[in-house]
Amino acid sequence: MKMNKVKLPELNEELAEFMGIIAGDGYLFKKNNRGFGIVGNPKKDMPYFLKIQKMAKNLFNKDIKIFERSRGLRTVVYSNNIFDFLTKEYGLPFGKGKCCRIFIPEKIIKNTKLTNSFIRGIVDTDGSIFMSNKPRSPNYPSIEITTTSKILAFQIKEHLVKQRFRVAKIWSCKSKNKLTVYRIPLNGKQNVRSWLDKIGFSNPYKLEIAINSLK
Repeated sequence: MKMNKVKLPELNEELAEFMGIIAGDGYLFKKNNRGFGIVGNPKKDMPYFLKIQKMAKNLFNKDIKIFERSRGLRTVVYSNNIFDFLTKEYGLPFGKGKCCRIFIPEKIIKNTKLTNSFIRGIVDTDGSIFMSNKPRSPNYPSIEITTTSKILAFQIKEHLVKQRFRVAKIWSCKSKNKLTVYRIPLNGKQNVRSWLDKIGFSNPYKLEIAINSLK
């Protein structure tokens, strides 16, 4: 069977978003073979994974398979070329402790649109949007970005503040595996409106929650 040749794209918003996905609930690996994987929720994320599938085809001319394993939705892609491209060209970390070392690459962070796309990829995979009941504010919406990378947390906050989001103080706590987790809260309907206007969601499940929170 003839294998399609992998292509390596120029930097654009779609590639920046894909790297954000890897920075969120994705990973790069180098053990026997090189490549990348992405993990999601099988009950919520299948429509989003179908988008990721199209994205990988468009960016790299790579067909990816989606499957369920260990109660998670997953894709694993073996490609030395893609691995080398993401680690050498953009410096994305890989292996154990990747989550604590992830950052927005320099080639991306100096461009507002590219950084928005990168952050969208993170939040679509590893962020959350939810509503809570507060005194005199029922169904009060919040977007929360969670990471174990202190560098990434402050990069994101600084970028959002420059775009006039009202970003609450970053707070930290210990996770079950004793890693320090940093949380960046964006509270209130105005933040949600600004998010939809400036950054948006590619994950249909999270987009629906965001739209409903404004009703």
